[in-house]
Amino acid sequence: MNKRKNNQKPGSNIVRISRLESIKPIDISIKNFDFKKQFYNPSLTLFLLYVSIIIIETFLLLLPQSSVDPGENSFVKSLFTATSSFTLTGLIVENTNEFWTPVGKAIIVFFIFIGGIGFMTSSSFILKLFGQKISLTQQILLRESIADSRSLGNLQIGNIMSILGLIVSYSVFVQIIIAILLTLILIPDMNVSNAIFQGIAHSISSFNGAGFIFFKNEGLLGGYENNSKILLTIGTGLFLGSLGYLVFLDLFKNLRWQKFSLNSKIVLSSTIFLNIIGTIMFLILESSSNTGVLNHFSTGDSIKHSVFNTISGRTAGFSSVPFNLINPSTVIWCSALMFIGGASASTAGGIKVNTFMVIFAFIKSTITGSSNTSIFGRKIPEEQVKRCITIATLGIFTIIFSLILVSFIEKNGDTNSIIFEICSAFGTVGLSSGFIKVATNTSKIILTLLMILGRIGPISMILALGNINNPKLFKYAEERVTIG
Repeated sequence: MNKRKNNQKPGSNIVRISRLESIKPIDISIKNFDFKKQFYNPSLTLFLLYVSIIIIETFLLLLPQSSVDPGENSFVKSLFTATSSFTLTGLIVENTNEFWTPVGKAIIVFFIFIGGIGFMTSSSFILKLFGQKISLTQQILLRESIADSRSLGNLQIGNIMSILGLIVSYSVFVQIIIAILLTLILIPDMNVSNAIFQGIAHSISSFNGAGFIFFKNEGLLGGYENNSKILLTIGTGLFLGSLGYLVFLDLFKNLRWQKFSLNSKIVLSSTIFLNIIGTIMFLILESSSNTGVLNHFSTGDSIKHSVFNTISGRTAGFSSVPFNLINPSTVIWCSALMFIGGASASTAGGIKVNTFMVIFAFIKSTITGSSNTSIFGRKIPEEQVKRCITIATLGIFTIIFSLILVSFIEKNGDTNSIIFEICSAFGTVGLSSGFIKVATNTSKIILTLLMILGRIGPISMILALGNINNPKLFKYAEERVTIG
């Protein structure tokens, strides 16, 4: 009998889950080694596809035909604009209408549309349209680009192609309706061809939450920031785009709240709640002080601008008030809303309202002493709760690390402005405090990376850089620590 070492306590050794796994022979033959199978990772492939598309758009914007003055254009400007448009952010380093030619604007609008539907969704739909078969690998990539593969519900590999047509149809149909409404509103102010272009461009920009402005006139919304019809139409597009395709599919199938999936209930209730509380907070913060941007508006107009900027502030970069003049307290509040973002599988960024609500339910259950995390009478799987906490934690760490890095680079930068810009980039929102205009190229590159990370998502990025899906074949002995 083997004697236990004196310094080894009972229970301190690693507990093996499967003895067979630890004693089975190891095959070191490489004859049947499948390189593609071993190293294939859907999230990594999706990430590389996104980067490839951004690079393609960058070089298209670098063409002499794309900018008014090619001598003023640069790789960093084109890269930043390409990333901002494809990731549906809306941050800009140059005035879109003045710096880019009609060709450049068309390129930006096209990639906003592709980025909104999703590159894999668009390419797969085109292949299907021409009678091509979609491989299993392409379907896995497509599912990864639409939503988190561990929380897709009914969106599985077997029926993903049938749902694909509904997603594209819904997206195109809504954007056509918004484009028609905007065109009709704009026709009295400009010629028909220009009104059609502006209607299409701003329909795509609003529904996909990109926030790019193409109007020729000066002003936050090209002089239309006080036009109730424009604000209502664009705001509606923003709201519909922020709900996500999965919620739409559920609404399409079921018309009663009781029949909605848990995901749809979470998205609808949290979106309405955040918009209401966001409107109230924005109205109070910007109306109660002498420096508030809503001071010179009437009560009705103040409410109107608060509603619009709250909806836009969670998903897009449209603004009807100058955000570079808002109070520091409003900066913090808006940064929090941008960090949360919109719904999963939508055109919005951030950690998503689904993640926020699951964490909120987890905190509530912990405080009330419940061992289960539940929402609307349904228990959330422990695995998903852990993933939500991981997403939020990674997001917070990303914001903090980026803030330290950019603040170190920009010695004279205002901290509030930097925080606002970082949250805007990470949340792919596009609202600007004015910092981007004075930022160095290094800071712009950091914000570019944040836009990509915010669009793909922290968990997908981790999956791309490592393989956390491989289960561990062992577990460590349990021991408590002091907390609190």
